[in-house]
Amino acid sequence: MDQTRQSDHRLRFRPSFPSGFRLLAAALLALAMLAPAAEAAKPRTAAMVIDANTGKVLYEDDADEPRYPASLTKMMTLYMTFELIEMGRLSYSSKIKMTEDGAAVPPSKLGLKPGQTLTVLEAVKALVTKSANDVAVALGDHIGGNQTNFARLMTRKARELGMSKTKFKNASGLPDAEQVTTARDMLTLAMALHDHFPKHYKLFATRKFEFGGKVYRNHNGLLGHYAGVDGIKTGYTNASGFNLVTSVRRGGRYVVAAVFGGKTSKARNYRMRKLLDKTFTKASKTVTRRPVIARQPQLVARRAPTPQPAVRPPRPVPLAEVRTIPFATPRLRTDASGRTLGASPSTLQAQAAALQQGAAPEPAAAPATATADGPFEIQIGAYAKSTDAMQRMAATRERAGSLLAPYQARAVPVKKGASKFYRARFQGFADSSAASTTCKHLKSLSIDCIVIRTE
Repeated sequence: MDQTRQSDHRLRFRPSFPSGFRLLAAALLALAMLAPAAEAAKPRTAAMVIDANTGKVLYEDDADEPRYPASLTKMMTLYMTFELIEMGRLSYSSKIKMTEDGAAVPPSKLGLKPGQTLTVLEAVKALVTKSANDVAVALGDHIGGNQTNFARLMTRKARELGMSKTKFKNASGLPDAEQVTTARDMLTLAMALHDHFPKHYKLFATRKFEFGGKVYRNHNGLLGHYAGVDGIKTGYTNASGFNLVTSVRRGGRYVVAAVFGGKTSKARNYRMRKLLDKTFTKASKTVTRRPVIARQPQLVARRAPTPQPAVRPPRPVPLAEVRTIPFATPRLRTDASGRTLGASPSTLQAQAAALQQGAAPEPAAAPATATADGPFEIQIGAYAKSTDAMQRMAATRERAGSLLAPYQARAVPVKKGASKFYRARFQGFADSSAASTTCKHLKSLSIDCIVIRTE
């Protein structure tokens, strides 16, 4: 039959279908068209189990494929918080103010209003149990200034820990197409949390949290219902499905496991139980794994600023006029194997006292990263090693953005009796006003500092 006759045939025979049949056909066609999109939006599963005593992989399923972390993101928010506590920049009693952005996020949340406060310890427990999005945002804003900067710091820390396929975009884990991770990366983070902050890690076992007259129970259904589980975090969004990272210690064995993409929390927990039952007895009781070590990024030299006309500086700022905030006394930190990780900064009061006693500095051991001629400096800490001082200054540059770009970072050695330490200083401020303004901004980022005149 040629094309003309086919056309005539179609014109002559036009079957009449009931309207209900036509509606059904249209619905079936629409479903067929939507099926690929629905399949693409379906949460994708992944899973991994690692023997944390040895580092051996006991099970993996798409462990290196990108997945949405959802509230597993808060594990990194907590890592950043614990790190600042260990540095002495925060304490459990420090106050966190709820921000406008934090109060505006969707649940799960505590429901604080802008300006209301809670302590760091309360914030940590709110993240561990309730997985409070508003508190995560407020904590991120307090540490990083805003969500964009805090997410950048989180991603940078992920790279330092070896989490090569993770990118963070916010502190809470609320949906963002660019915020991705892998099962392997999340287990790396879980082990780093335990390796670096064993004291704080115990908070992941918190079963309930009381705040504002309400009691919030931990979302982790395995906690208290599977022998040896001590945390650590759940997560859920429509795109991610139900996620869980958990840690189990029992009879000398220690495993960490991750499950992504569960259809329900019950299904997720069931799969996690099955994986743990299958792998736990294969784990070793002998510890051979080295602790997760943060790989610090290389320091990058910055272009020298345009020379400024010489200005007669005002009088030096008396140390007595410098407002300081006390934090942890200096101590050397070690990992599980006893290897020295570096020193926490001394108190600013102790640094000021050393200056007043006239401890004479030696020429700087570390090369300058810029050139500036101003006679004022900002000191952010004192460390047992010059490398620790330089790494701390690099991290401070990262958090402060372009604010410190014109100034050189120096690790200034100081001998006091038989002891030797290194002052972490940014040099080259033209006058005390510029240095004081910069120091004030650093304090708003929870970075303590003092202003001094170059010796």
